[in-house]
Amino acid sequence: MDREADVSGILSQTVDVIGGAGRAVLIYVLVLGIFSGIGGLFGLVSMEDNLFSARWIGGGIDTQTAGLFQGLFALGNMVLFVIASYFLLVQMLHALGRSMSAGARFWSFVGMSILAGIGVGIGFMLLFIPGIIVMVRWSAANGYLLSGEHSITDSLGASWEATKGHGWSIFGAGLLLWIGLTVLNSVILGVVMGTGIATGGGGLFSPMFALGVTLSSFVETFGNALNFAFSMAVFHLVAPADTSVADVFD
Repeated sequence: MDREADVSGILSQTVDVIGGAGRAVLIYVLVLGIFSGIGGLFGLVSMEDNLFSARWIGGGIDTQTAGLFQGLFALGNMVLFVIASYFLLVQMLHALGRSMSAGARFWSFVGMSILAGIGVGIGFMLLFIPGIIVMVRWSAANGYLLSGEHSITDSLGASWEATKGHGWSIFGAGLLLWIGLTVLNSVILGVVMGTGIATGGGGLFSPMFALGVTLSSFVETFGNALNFAFSMAVFHLVAPADTSVADVFD
């Protein structure tokens, strides 16, 4: 069914992407969630911090050893997140019926993620609004990079041009998605904290704390998957399969 790149069309396409890549999404959520749970089991994850931040609590571990374990866990978490995110995006691209004409583009994906992160960060540092604009206009960049033989900057440029005229729709759909994820995360976190699952942890070996971290991480990781699906949905709607990236600049 043909959809327009409006709020309802983007959200509907996002749901379709999640459904089409359902198996990959499930594996993504389980792998990253369980990894964070292991960190919680051994006191490497703080419930007060973001789930991908690490620390070592108690257990008689000295400061230098604690710093070593903290750094190793944070590094492992980051590497796992990047690799898993790349393969998830590839599966989402295939779910849309698109192919990777240039083969594997992992390092290009890493480079573009860093560049886009810097660009969005600078935008937010300026006045906040520029950061929102950059995020919206670059929202289709993942699809352009993975599907075509285009450089990092070309993919960002193609996304910027293709999303012209759709900014408010992308922003509105993204805002609704963010609100939904925030409510879901608050409910799950409230259940975790309210049942006392996460209150008995923080030690060297804490199964209940690990369970709380794992549940919360499942929600956060699913949110990441939704955000990736959102970006691929935007790409699919603003760049029809029969339209090349070169056409965007004509």
